[in-house]
Amino acid sequence: MADILSQNEIDQLLLALTSGEEPTLESKTEKRGRIRNYDFRTANRIPRDQIRTLGHVFETYARLLSTRLTGILGTFCDCVLASVEEQTHYEFTNSIAAQSLLVLIRMPPLQGPILLRISPEMANMVIESILGGTCVQSPEARPYTEIDLAILERIIRQILPLIDESWEKIVKTETRFDALETSLQYAQIAPPSEAIAILTLKLTIGEVESLFNFCLPQIALEPVAKSLNTSLLASRGAKVPVQNSCQDVLLQSLAMTPVTIKGILSETTLTVRDLVNLQVGDVIHLDNRVGDPIQLNIGHIPRLSGILGTKNRRYAIKITGINEEAAAHV
Repeated sequence: MADILSQNEIDQLLLALTSGEEPTLESKTEKRGRIRNYDFRTANRIPRDQIRTLGHVFETYARLLSTRLTGILGTFCDCVLASVEEQTHYEFTNSIAAQSLLVLIRMPPLQGPILLRISPEMANMVIESILGGTCVQSPEARPYTEIDLAILERIIRQILPLIDESWEKIVKTETRFDALETSLQYAQIAPPSEAIAILTLKLTIGEVESLFNFCLPQIALEPVAKSLNTSLLASRGAKVPVQNSCQDVLLQSLAMTPVTIKGILSETTLTVRDLVNLQVGDVIHLDNRVGDPIQLNIGHIPRLSGILGTKNRRYAIKITGINEEAAAHV
C-alpha cells in the first residue's frame, strides 16, 4: 500500500516537476528504516525522581550554608543551588580545574565515599576572609601551604554537619570528614563509566562568586534509593507540623543541657577572726536543725527543697517540695 503524502511533501514534488529537477523526496518507509546507534555508556541510570529529590535536599543545604559561613567568615555569604545533572565519573574528572580541593566524606547509610570539589577561587576567598583580607578574585591560583590546608580543613569540618540537617527529612545520616586531597589520583570514588549525580552550588562571598560541587555516585545512592522519592517526601512533610518539629528540636537540645544543683545546709555569720582561726575539729553552729529541710538552688534560684540522707553508702538529698514562687519568676 502506498504511503499517504502530506501537503508539504506534495508541494515539494510539484516544485521539483515544474523546475525540471529529479524528485529526491524520501518516502516515509525509508525514513522509518533509518537506524541510529545507541550508546549505552551514556544512558541515564539515575532516575529523574531521585535527581529532583537531591535538588530539594541541597537547596536546603545551600540556605543553611549561607547562614553558617556568614557567621564563620564575618562577611555576607550567599549560597544557591546552580544545577543538578548526571554525568559519568570520567566526564566530571576531565572538567576539574587544577588546584581544586577534593574532600572525601562519608555519609552512612550511603555507601562508599562522597566527593566535595572546592574550586581554587572559593578556597582563596575563604582563606582571605579568615585572615582579614579583602574578597578579591585572585588572578592566578597559587599552591596551598600547610597553613592554608589546616584552615580549610577546619572550616570544612564545621560545615559538614549541615548535610545531616538537610537530609533529615529523607534519611538519618552521619556525615564525617575522611580526607582532604589536592591530587585527583587520590580521590577516585567510582569507576570511570559509573554514573554520578553532580550538584553544583554557587557561593557568593562579598561581591565575588565561585562554584563547588557535590558528587554522589549511583552506587552510593542505592541503600537510600527508595527514600529518594518526591511523593514520599511530600507525605512525610505533610504529617509533621512545623511547630511540633521546632518544639522537638528545642526540647532535645535542652534535655542534654547540664544543670548544676547546689544544696545549702544552712547559713551562719562568722567574723574574719573566727574564720582565720578555724582548726580541724572546730564546730560551727548553724541556724537550722538537723531535721529541717534543705534548700536546693538551680543556678541562683531557690527552686527545690529536700532532706539530707544516704543512699548506697553515699550522701544524698531527697526532694520533698518545689518552690512555686521561684518557678513562676523563671
